[in-house]
Amino acid sequence: MMDTEINLVLSSDAQVSISSPEKTLYLAVILQALLDATKPSYNGEPEHAVLERDRAIAWFFASVGVTAEDFTEVCDSAGVNPEYMRQFAFRVLKSGEVDFVRKRINAILGH
Repeated sequence: MMDTEINLVLSSDAQVSISSPEKTLYLAVILQALLDATKPSYNGEPEHAVLERDRAIAWFFASVGVTAEDFTEVCDSAGVNPEYMRQFAFRVLKSGEVDFVRKRINAILGH
């Protein structure tokens, strides 16, 4: 299921049309934020890592303020519907397929 949805996020037929280096850059920002939001926690994890994960999650789900405006602007610049991206991020975070999605995003970003 997640494979299909991540392909939809990246598909030129669905939510995004990558037609410029700028759109590609903004899409990479969104995908990196999703990686940051889904980074697994562990015992002894540094506080800054927890904070960065929490900030990434907040970036996707803020509904008012500068954070929400930034998210909408980045999505618009990437050619992605912001509400669709929020729903997708929510499904990824709540799914049991976080590892699969992280691997897929890392492959796309060349990590």
